Amino acid sequence: MDKKLEILMQKILGKKRLELIHFLCKNCDENGFLLIKISDIEKQLGLSKPMIISTFDFLEEKKCFKKLKNGFYQLKIGEKNDS
Repeated sequence: MDKKLEILMQKILGKKRLELIHFLCKNCDENGFLLIKISDIEKQLGLSKPMIISTFDFLEEKKCFKKLKNGFYQLKIGEKNDS
């Protein structure tokens, strides 16, 4: 990510939220599916469960993220999963 864009996004979203969004983007498959437990995200990124849940809620409000079941999520980005 361009450094200027990253600084701007950190100011808008916050450093921790941006780190989590970056993690989700890097770890989802080509259709946006992600199979991971919140506790695993906590361990890998050192983020609190409330921070993770609030970021998930934020992304759901923006219609960019969907919880399909516990530990199974879809990041809704790109043409393949715009429905």
